[in-house]
Amino acid sequence: MSSRSVPAPQSIDVSHPPIRIIQISDPHLSAGRPFFQHNWELLVDLLNEETAEIIICTGDMTIDGANVQTELAFASQQFERISKTVLFVPGNHDIGNSIPDVRGGETVITEARRRAYRRFFGNDCWFRDICPSWRLVGLNSMLFGSAIAGEEQQWEMLEEAIQTAGGRSVMIFQHKPLYHRTADETIPTQSAIFPEHRARLQKILSGAKRPIVCSGHIHSYRTAQWGKIAQVWAPSTSFVMSIPSQKPVRGMRRVGYLRHILNGATARHEFVEPSQFINMDVGNWARDPRGFHARYATESLRGLVLDPALPHETIEPGSEKPGLPGAARSVAGS
Repeated sequence: MSSRSVPAPQSIDVSHPPIRIIQISDPHLSAGRPFFQHNWELLVDLLNEETAEIIICTGDMTIDGANVQTELAFASQQFERISKTVLFVPGNHDIGNSIPDVRGGETVITEARRRAYRRFFGNDCWFRDICPSWRLVGLNSMLFGSAIAGEEQQWEMLEEAIQTAGGRSVMIFQHKPLYHRTADETIPTQSAIFPEHRARLQKILSGAKRPIVCSGHIHSYRTAQWGKIAQVWAPSTSFVMSIPSQKPVRGMRRVGYLRHILNGATARHEFVEPSQFINMDVGNWARDPRGFHARYATESLRGLVLDPALPHETIEPGSEKPGLPGAARSVAGS
């Protein structure tokens, strides 16, 4: 386990004990393709043992919830095994990726997919005060630029959350980081918030008290500072992805989760890498000529799939993908 401190105000509110927030990200649960269930089973026990006030999952609870509603249902049921309060923000695998589809051929966010997500995980954007010194804000990264119902309401909610914070410091939780490699990127990438939305976020957060943006999506642990905005990228609990043809993003490519400790107005966090976790690397899937996401969504499990009670149910007409199991069943080995 390693510990990193995030810059925060110097004053300490000694009238309240430290608050612990666990941030997990990208568990990628699936009844039909439970490739990552081993780490999840361990994680459930670990989270139930943690002395934390709240757990926040920064997206990609599912493998293919954007297309298959029963993936959302299965993941939601899995999170019910955790005895603590859990808050969620959606990932691209849960709700569809950002618009425009800059990579081509990907599932993108729609109103129907957003409704399906909210049915199982609640509001996709929210804020709440956790103590007199801190306000937590959850954002839907894919809603920016989507032109669907809720986009402007999210911008308005964020502005309200910052303007009414009342001296509280603000922690933002969202799936995608503000940028992929550098803050001056101008070419849109699905690895991060698109440049025009990043600029608008920066302007709004300029009115916040020492904001911290906590994200997932990249499956690497990293910290960075962009002006007054501190950034923390959470690792995935499920897998990492090393692609030889791509320059690695700076950070730690290991599975695990983060433990945020808020002590008055100060904040620090710890990277937790459970010794029982398996660091599964699926970078070889990126060599599929159809692209990584096509392999991710169609690869069949060689073994047992989970929960035979869940039927196959798609969200959008025509979103079925070849090779996707229907009702869970045994799959012949190969």
